Amino acid sequence: MMMPIIFIVLFTMAFLFDDVETIYKGYINILKSPSVLISDYIYIGGLGATLFNVASIMLINIIMLTVLKLKITGPIFAGLFTIAGFSFFGKNIFNTIPIYLGIYLHAKQQKLEYKSFIIVVLFSTGISPIVSFLIFGTDWPLYIGIPAGILVGILTGYILPVLSAHTIRFHKGYNLYNIGFAMGILSMLYAAILTNLFNFDLFRFGSVTSEAYHNELYILTIIMSVIFIISGFINDVKVYKKYPLILNTSGRLVSDYIRDAGRDITMINVGVMGFISLIAITLLGIQINGAVMGGILTVMGFAAFGKHPKNSIPVMIGATIWYIIVREITGQVGVGLAIAVLFVTAVAPIAGRHGVIFGIIAGFIHVMLTPFTYVFQGGFDLYNNGFAAGFVAAILVPIFEFTQKDKIGEDLS
Repeated sequence: MMMPIIFIVLFTMAFLFDDVETIYKGYINILKSPSVLISDYIYIGGLGATLFNVASIMLINIIMLTVLKLKITGPIFAGLFTIAGFSFFGKNIFNTIPIYLGIYLHAKQQKLEYKSFIIVVLFSTGISPIVSFLIFGTDWPLYIGIPAGILVGILTGYILPVLSAHTIRFHKGYNLYNIGFAMGILSMLYAAILTNLFNFDLFRFGSVTSEAYHNELYILTIIMSVIFIISGFINDVKVYKKYPLILNTSGRLVSDYIRDAGRDITMINVGVMGFISLIAITLLGIQINGAVMGGILTVMGFAAFGKHPKNSIPVMIGATIWYIIVREITGQVGVGLAIAVLFVTAVAPIAGRHGVIFGIIAGFIHVMLTPFTYVFQGGFDLYNNGFAAGFVAAILVPIFEFTQKDKIGEDLS
């Protein structure tokens, strides 16, 4: 029930900020954007058009879930909120549909139901910029760019289910953005091909952002967080007593809090993680733009699928330490590092499993690594932090497990 309400709120707000003509023009600019990381749709099309983009993509996915007769689970909730978040900076209908079609063809070829791939479907469009880039970022004529973008998008969707099933072994489930890691590998291949064979400059579009609506988006996040917390208490005012069911988990994949702890306490966790995100950016003086808003919504979404205060705060502290070091040395911090303070929670299960100190170390190393993984994957993987998190987990987890041999063999949750 919450998702349709959120759609209605976002759709209505779009027309409160801008008139129809402004939204239309801004939305066209969004659809024609190369959309590579980081493309702030608020800067490209305005807040009204961006909210319309977020609402329209959410509507498509809500309809799809309804047609497939799927109930909201932790992973599905996380997927929907991640879609909403990244629709602020990289996802739109035009670059999303081809990837969905590719996964559909994969399901047909395997003679399996499409809904059996729903988790991959919901997270798949993190690599959607490859579609937009080939059409609008290459200077190819449209009669070449459009077929190339659509075909590569379909091929990407077709490959992703197989690739993501294998990559989880690489990081042992300690990277909550597993599909982001799979897409990073695929994006790295695309980046190599486009750079070496076509000599494209993949980074010429820059990372210009708009913080003009910081206050409005800050208030919107507060309102959403409060609504989620209130919704959790409606059926049972003592539901907070169930919070340990979430707080005592590591968050390691697959942690479905709606299934394991109940919807009500999960919604409270969603609201709490929204407030934690706001506290983090407030303390660091980070202004909300499209990318930062995407980070906040993703953190809130994964509060149903692996993130909670106990495992998220340590890695955020680690990221914050590096953020402050960079700011003090250089005097300025790029938007990539700013959003990494939020997206670092991809490795929250490391803190959940191995403790606060190891969580801080993981967060610190994660944000150091993200600029390098961004260069490798060319900006086609919107979930760059998921790409980085895979390497962080693969490097650190064996070391941490070696130093904590007594924990080996414990329950994975």
